[in-house]
Amino acid sequence: FIEIFLEKRIWKFMINIFAAFTIFYVINGLFYLFAVINLLFKQQTHDNTMALSNPFVSVIIPARNEAETIKKCIDCLRAQEYPQDLYEIIPVNDASNDDTAEIINAIAEIDNKVRPVHITSPNRENRGKINAIDQGILQAKGDIIITTDADIWMGNNWIVRMVQNFDEKTGVMIGVTLDEISKHPVHAFQALDGVCIRVIASALAEINKPITCQGSNLAFRKKAYMEVRERVLSLGAVCGNREWLMQEIDLATDWKIKTQMHPDSIAHTHSPNSWKALINQRSRWASTGKNYSKLSVRLYLICIYFSLLAFIAGPFFLDIETSSILWGLKFLIDFPVAIAVVKAVRQPHFLVAFPIVFILQPLMVVITAFLGTFGLYRWK
Repeated sequence: FIEIFLEKRIWKFMINIFAAFTIFYVINGLFYLFAVINLLFKQQTHDNTMALSNPFVSVIIPARNEAETIKKCIDCLRAQEYPQDLYEIIPVNDASNDDTAEIINAIAEIDNKVRPVHITSPNRENRGKINAIDQGILQAKGDIIITTDADIWMGNNWIVRMVQNFDEKTGVMIGVTLDEISKHPVHAFQALDGVCIRVIASALAEINKPITCQGSNLAFRKKAYMEVRERVLSLGAVCGNREWLMQEIDLATDWKIKTQMHPDSIAHTHSPNSWKALINQRSRWASTGKNYSKLSVRLYLICIYFSLLAFIAGPFFLDIETSSILWGLKFLIDFPVAIAVVKAVRQPHFLVAFPIVFILQPLMVVITAFLGTFGLYRWK
């Protein structure tokens, strides 16, 4: 009798735990859906507005061993429709040991908008991308800084759109980068899951709940950066990613954080070509979570982690019917969010990847969060 009683108590306890995490996931998903729909309405208004004046813009491209990609990126930037005397391109050669420096220098010889910065190996001290960007910013003449990556390409109106909604209170403008989609399962997963992460991040920032952003399409005022520079460099030396800039501006200054999702503002890149490479990339992204300045954000991310872990563990601890209900609820929230996201970036064909993302996303988050937390990944 006692054994039966204990089994029932344990079973009821487990059901309650799984139910609690599922309810959290659904409520959080509804919050995401509301945020993305709100972003859609706001962006429809923003799309029809243009900047009253054109500020001087400095585009920073940190590059370490990017000989295969950086020329395409710089060529896209050189072709911008923005007034040619009001922007500069600053590729930062971060102690590359391939032909990156030679390629940058050759372009600079034919275009005076391109102003290379070279970091030598003795001066690098393995300080990474944050330091490279900082060196570029210190050399920049622009009131507005835009950061991107050497493997990114963009349309001719990218700069125009990234600066159009800056006003006197705006400190940061978050843009979106899309991964190219293909029939390759890794590319399909990254294209949809990646854009969901970026659009949701933008949507949360739009309702004054910023958590993260992507440095490959990020604009900010140089003045705002200088206010938090020391803190950003300190965090970046340990943890890497450029989202620290957005977080510290949000925490320590009165500057506003806004988003830009006009089609012309979207940048593009290639997805990793293998699951191993994708997991390593996502683990790097996840590695910063434990160091976020806001305790509330860290606790929130922990709840997300365990809610997704519950979907993975459910089939092993619950009966088929109960587990199916949990996954059914997940579908009912995931699919509308995915529809809203692809509508926001005007890429409906990304939805073909929904089945693979729906199934693999919990496993991907659980694995990469674990690897990232314990530093089990490699930097480039």
